[in-house]
Amino acid sequence: IVVFSYNKVKAQSIWTAGPMLHVNFNDKKIKYSYSLEVAFWNFKGFPWSIDGAIEFERNKLRLYTEAQTGFGLAGFSSGPVLEINREEKKTNLGWQYSLWGNYYLGFDVRYRKINGKKFFCLGSYFKTGFNARDKNGYQIKSSSNDFNDWDD
Repeated sequence: IVVFSYNKVKAQSIWTAGPMLHVNFNDKKIKYSYSLEVAFWNFKGFPWSIDGAIEFERNKLRLYTEAQTGFGLAGFSSGPVLEINREEKKTNLGWQYSLWGNYYLGFDVRYRKINGKKFFCLGSYFKTGFNARDKNGYQIKSSSNDFNDWDD
């Protein structure tokens, strides 16, 4: 998420966090999953991010992390997934890819492959930013003066 101050991006790094809901399609089955994701974004030069999440689906728990890039409104991410299947009493590793678009409220399309099974997932999420830092590493306060100071 990019913190905008009228005509320029003021934040050079920011943490984001929020809940996610996914509809997962596999073998003609539809299952829902819920997760909490946290990400760190760095906008100095090439925009990059790393995220991590814990995801819950009936009888499954997933932990994942992704490397991401994007420009705040849209982007791409990819990374490993660890799935703990309590029903089958198995733990499997996999990989996932996501395309997303957002500004606080977001939507993503995810392809995931775990233990040879392919999943197509559609998701929605809400993210909020915190601990935003400017180009000098100083924390950006959320007072009206900070976000209205656009002519310096």
